Amino acid sequence: MFSKCNAADPYAAHQDFHLREITGRWVSPDGMPAVTIYRNTSRKRGGIRLSLTYNNPQAVCDCTLYCVFGLYYIDLYGHIGIAYDREREVLQLSAFGEYVRAE
Repeated sequence: MFSKCNAADPYAAHQDFHLREITGRWVSPDGMPAVTIYRNTSRKRGGIRLSLTYNNPQAVCDCTLYCVFGLYYIDLYGHIGIAYDREREVLQLSAFGEYVRAE
């Protein structure tokens, strides 16, 4: 599912994180669309949302982040898994690859 997993350690992509740790703007070194993860304040109980943006400032999609049995994902024409590596400060999306935090 994730590109950095290997057979010896299937849980190399870190799944143990809190969604507030990954809020912010993320960019891909490989040229994939930029990702913004933010807290939805317009709803009563909030929630965390993910927005994909290409080179122009137009959002392509704006999805809710879900957590089922400790696995985070978005539903964008299929299941796209999300993992976060605290040590390297890298966000991984299963369909788009690795992202680093934008400065």
